[in-house]
Amino acid sequence: MATWILVPCLGQLRTELNRIAPGRDTTSDGTIGDVAHQSRSSDHNDDEIGTVPIRDADSKHEVHAIDLDVDLRESDLTMEKVVQHIVARCRSGAEKRLRYVIYNRRIWEASNNWRQRSYTGDNAHTEHAHFSSSYETRYEASTASWQLEDIPVALTEADKKWLAAQIDKAATTAAERVWKTKWNINFEPGSTPYLAEAGNILAHVPGEHARGEALLNEIKTDVEKLLAE
Repeated sequence: MATWILVPCLGQLRTELNRIAPGRDTTSDGTIGDVAHQSRSSDHNDDEIGTVPIRDADSKHEVHAIDLDVDLRESDLTMEKVVQHIVARCRSGAEKRLRYVIYNRRIWEASNNWRQRSYTGDNAHTEHAHFSSSYETRYEASTASWQLEDIPVALTEADKKWLAAQIDKAATTAAERVWKTKWNINFEPGSTPYLAEAGNILAHVPGEHARGEALLNEIKTDVEKLLAE
């Protein structure tokens, strides 16, 4: 039996999904078709020896479809969001590598301007989403990003704590840099300044420390409001 490969564009899609959902279930993942697929025209068949809807220009043994399991096992990241993100990119013209997508009894097709319609095939595609790629060489071979990292998801509590810590660290470093530059204070960020230098600041800039603290507190309040949304 000839050795086949998944077209690179769909391999890239799977790679990016694995990156944003590293613990996802792969039980329902699929590429090359089974006996049932081989008995009919399907993008899951080897395009050189199987029955496929289109013949591409090369002589490589390729599969132009992939099924990806719906269970992503990530907080607030769902296959519905993944599908809608990809379909939206296709609809806008930003993505041209797909011919159609099937998921949860619905289908979106390039030939139908990516409008949603009901899918009534034997497999309702509730356990996996199906993606069929273009047979045009420049599209099937493209490994450009699918931009899955742009899918909006809610921040977890751990995300919020990490973000708050990073912002607090950046604000503190920026404040130290400003004070050192403005008053030519000779100490490294994070270290304790010489008493004479600290005294020089307090003697010549009354209230500067208090104003600095007030500004940082304002920033902290704004950040906490943002994270709470």
